[in-house]
Amino acid sequence: MVIQRGQVYWCKLDPVFGHEQGAVRPAVVVSSDEYNKTQSPLVAIVPLTKAPAKTPVHLRFAPGDTGLDSSSTALADHARFVDRARLRGEPMGWLKPAAMAVLDRQLGRVLGLS
Repeated sequence: MVIQRGQVYWCKLDPVFGHEQGAVRPAVVVSSDEYNKTQSPLVAIVPLTKAPAKTPVHLRFAPGDTGLDSSSTALADHARFVDRARLRGEPMGWLKPAAMAVLDRQLGRVLGLS
C-alpha cells in the first residue's frame, strides 16, 4: 500500500493505555513521503475526532479541509507512530495543503520543534 502524507485513513488505535485516543477512527498521515517510502512498518498519524476541540492544541477542520463528511478535530497531542497494519482500506480523504500547514505548525509547537 502506498501511503502519502496528508491522506486520511480509518485507523484501529486499540489497544490503548491511559488517556490515549482509541477505537477505530479517521487519522491523518503526518510522516514524510520520503519516510513513508522506506521499508519501515510504521507510519506517523494524528487521530481525528468529531468532538469539538477541548484544548488549544486541538485543531478544528471543516469537511472541505479533510474530504470527510463532517467537521473533524485533529488531536495533535495524540500524534504517534503506528504499525501500517492499523490503517484500514483505501484513503477516505486528504488534508488540504493549507490545513496540513496549520497542523504542521501545531505539531511543531507540541513537539518543541518551532
